[in-house]
Amino acid sequence: MSKISNDIMLKKKKKIQHYSAVFSLMVGVGFLSNVANASDNDLTYLEEMGKRLFFEKISLSRNMSCSTCHTADTGGTNGDSDTNLVQVAVTGSDGVMVGNLKPPTNKYAQFLNEVGDPEGLKLFDVACSGFAPAPCGGAFWNGRAEGDLIETVHNIDVFAGLNSKYESMYKKYLGPVADQAHASPFINPLEQAKDDKFKVCTQVRGTTWGRQLYQYAWGEHLYCSYRQVDEIFARFAVALSAWQMSSDNNRFDSKRDIALKNDYDGLFPFDDFTDQENEGHDLFYGQARCFFCHQSGNNNGVGKFERYTNDFYFNIGVPRNHKIPNDPAPDVGLFDTTSNSDHLGEHKVPTLRNVDKRPSPYFVKAYTHNGWFKSLEQIVHFYNTATVKDTCYTQST
Repeated sequence: MSKISNDIMLKKKKKIQHYSAVFSLMVGVGFLSNVANASDNDLTYLEEMGKRLFFEKISLSRNMSCSTCHTADTGGTNGDSDTNLVQVAVTGSDGVMVGNLKPPTNKYAQFLNEVGDPEGLKLFDVACSGFAPAPCGGAFWNGRAEGDLIETVHNIDVFAGLNSKYESMYKKYLGPVADQAHASPFINPLEQAKDDKFKVCTQVRGTTWGRQLYQYAWGEHLYCSYRQVDEIFARFAVALSAWQMSSDNNRFDSKRDIALKNDYDGLFPFDDFTDQENEGHDLFYGQARCFFCHQSGNNNGVGKFERYTNDFYFNIGVPRNHKIPNDPAPDVGLFDTTSNSDHLGEHKVPTLRNVDKRPSPYFVKAYTHNGWFKSLEQIVHFYNTATVKDTCYTQST
């Protein structure tokens, strides 16, 4: 958290004292130091391949990987403090800024539970059930990775020519996370900017691990032919999805998770939380109504795999960020995906996990889709003081 001078702290009023309690809970939701890191030996061949693809600099100038925009020590978001402070969007492999949005976290979108079934993010639905019909599911800020694009829209049979066992093992990895990987940053001219799928394949094949892991994971040799490149590229996306859904990427080992595990009755107030942190929980699920959008289950904050997002899309009236280079117009959000004017400016509700994770106390993080807010204090103050309705359906003015 940014250092706040004592004279400013003395001016805080009762509402900001309430903010502090909420903030303490949010910090509790972020990661502690990794106390039980999964080693590569714990990964399946497919997960290992996905992890290698994620960290390999598969880009035009061999200078950018998925991890460039999604760093572990910031909780899966951008790892450059100066960029977060002003530019917000990351600079691509060829030196051009990537759009005008903050990279969302790649963690806690989907994960595998104890029995190996996927949980979390669902297929995009324009009218999810809940407190009211509203768009939910899908990946990206605007939901364009809807979850059925690889097979239905692009008509790619990922398992063509393979033993049927691979479909039974890997079908669960198809969905929004795989669609997001397939979109794809590798060949997006504003991101990693490889010329095409074939060049991605040849770079992977030329690594020390590519051919071996592909054969172990998929049961066939990695041949980069134009005839098969669509299937191979889709399998890379499935591998990326497999690792991003693994316990290596979604460890559920934050201070909150440890306190829940150690608590006598598994209910708030937690024995290991401070009074302020427990008060933060009470505000989060009570007067502050944060749970209205930042809750994945009706569990009052004691669900083992609580993700702190409902995966819905809303327009909360985030101010236009004039500091982004060239002062771009406000992003249209979900409207880009649905072409429905009712969805103009709506963006995905982000998870609060890792929300304050940073490599140092002086590191600046950016919040909301356009990075307008630079601290949790700012965004909570916005909620406390902005002219908003009682629900998340507020529209920009």
